[in-house]
Amino acid sequence: MADSFYYAFWGGLVCVSVALGLSALSLVTFAPAAIAVTSDGTHLAVPPGRARRYRPELFRASVCALAAAGVLLAAATVMRTVEGKAPPMADMWGYFLTMGVGTSILGAVFAARYREPVIVAVVALIVGGALLASDYYFEADIRPLIPALQANRLLTLHVSTMMLSYALISIAFVGSALYLLRSRWPGLRMLPSPDKAHRIAHQAAIIAFPALTLGIALGAYWANSAWGRYWGWDPKETASAVTWLVLVGYMHMQGLRKWKGERAAWTLVLGFGSIIFNMVAVNFWVSGLHSYA
Repeated sequence: MADSFYYAFWGGLVCVSVALGLSALSLVTFAPAAIAVTSDGTHLAVPPGRARRYRPELFRASVCALAAAGVLLAAATVMRTVEGKAPPMADMWGYFLTMGVGTSILGAVFAARYREPVIVAVVALIVGGALLASDYYFEADIRPLIPALQANRLLTLHVSTMMLSYALISIAFVGSALYLLRSRWPGLRMLPSPDKAHRIAHQAAIIAFPALTLGIALGAYWANSAWGRYWGWDPKETASAVTWLVLVGYMHMQGLRKWKGERAAWTLVLGFGSIIFNMVAVNFWVSGLHSYA
């Protein structure tokens, strides 16, 4: 059926909305108890730092909904690839769809690992907002690829790896934003502790760095076969290099134990800002070899 991918796309958006609603309900409908009751009926005081902040059954359902969104968006990507006989690399609609897949699935994984419903809520807001904006401003119609992009598995691997690294940087941004908010306003107890938020951001960043490095290397190798040079300071190449340098600086200063707390968090926020600039500003306001994206 023509444009069947569009139904899967909207199914994914519905699941994103469900995940957002369930995660919010898990936080706002739970009243933390100051007293815990053991199996033998003994009443014990619960330390404030260890009191549960959410309803676990709603949290688990929200994680499942976010993961389901990622699966449906992945299905939309596969169906669009089959119908267009090429991965969705020639337009911004497909670009945002591909990134939505990785961000949704990784958001569910990190939320489950750290048992943090706020991750589900923020990731759902980012993914839902980005996909709605892309569907409003861009055409979902399949367009033919330019000759340089046709039937090239290396290019597909390059774009997929870049999208994976961008999704991980998005998760690092979520953790950093939560760290900054909780550090500035300690009374926001529905947010994770600063230490937990830092661990979320740091783990995402240390995985994103090798993924981004590999993605840039694959792109350079493909560019040599397509355009006759490994690196040409094309605007998108330069913007990707800026993101890579931001992560290099973060990893270096973390290793030296000099950038902790807010400085480390703001560095990852800057990294996220650089990929937004790369994906939006470079494609619309700057002409180059990647203007087709």
